[in-house]
Amino acid sequence: MRKYLLPLSFIIVIGISVLITVNPFQAPIVKEDPISQKWDDIDQEEVLMEVGNEHVEMVDLREEELYRKGHISGAINIPYEEFQDRYDELNQEKRIILICHTGRMGVESADFLVEKGYDKVANFGGGMAVWDGPLSIE
Repeated sequence: MRKYLLPLSFIIVIGISVLITVNPFQAPIVKEDPISQKWDDIDQEEVLMEVGNEHVEMVDLREEELYRKGHISGAINIPYEEFQDRYDELNQEKRIILICHTGRMGVESADFLVEKGYDKVANFGGGMAVWDGPLSIE
């Protein structure tokens, strides 16, 4: 019976070594979405610097009612639900800044624009939920 202890302990040591080296329980490495790397995530300070810039188009993706209650000066309104049908209204030569409630719809819309060949795209991360700058009302 003793002659089997050495091989069994040897097998246990080898098994543990393999588990340490090749951990099947380790979470897979998640790479960043390559599309999202092709557009900028910007904050309020950067948005404020772009207000009034003739080389920038700001697009408010919120519903028309929310847009009319208050939006960033110079932003045009293309509601998220209509965006994929109306994106060609945007000037591809300008930098496009997307603005929504919290930034999520902007992320999806930025990915969409990049897929359509736009290369100067930014999303206002946090969206109007974090905006404390001036508002235009219509």
